[in-house]
Amino acid sequence: MKKDSIREILIISLLIFLSALCRILTNQAGLWNFNAIGAAALFGGIVLKDKRLAYIIPLLSLFLSDVFLQLFTSIQALNRDYLGQLFFVYGAFMLITFIGTRIRKVNTLTLLLSSIGTGLLFFLITNLGTFLTTDMYPKTGAGLIACYAAGIPFYKEGDLFSSFALNGLMGNVFFTVVLFGAWSAIKSVVIAPKGQLA
Repeated sequence: MKKDSIREILIISLLIFLSALCRILTNQAGLWNFNAIGAAALFGGIVLKDKRLAYIIPLLSLFLSDVFLQLFTSIQALNRDYLGQLFFVYGAFMLITFIGTRIRKVNTLTLLLSSIGTGLLFFLITNLGTFLTTDMYPKTGAGLIACYAAGIPFYKEGDLFSSFALNGLMGNVFFTVVLFGAWSAIKSVVIAPKGQLA
């Protein structure tokens, strides 16, 4: 199997780290969950041939963005009160990368379905983490349903960017398109030799 070139790894890493920067900017703008970080996990899983790097680079970008949010904003991303929830967030992130590593046929339909599916999966796993690791909801079936119902709006009612569907799912779809579009353009200009396909 062909390995990633150093140039490919650096460009893919740059795109993934830019995704983490996007997360910081959209959170600061109040566009909660409308970010590229989930798309970056899927992107890394699909395009990086070295599967160790496929996990390491997106996880590192997520962690660095959490550190930045913790140290330089009002968002306490690494607050010790949320460490249990972080296990579910990082676990969901790794699962998205794993799904990316299993995708063999990359086309528009595959990317659309996987970006929607992984956005939904992230929502289900992270809200389950909230249910299990906090005292916000009774530990009953009704409590779990209430937790998921509360996670759908996520922000304040009436706000354009308050919907889980818009923020989580559409952010995932939008940034998957952006990442794969950028990667395709960069490959054709920078990586692929003239007259050859990458």
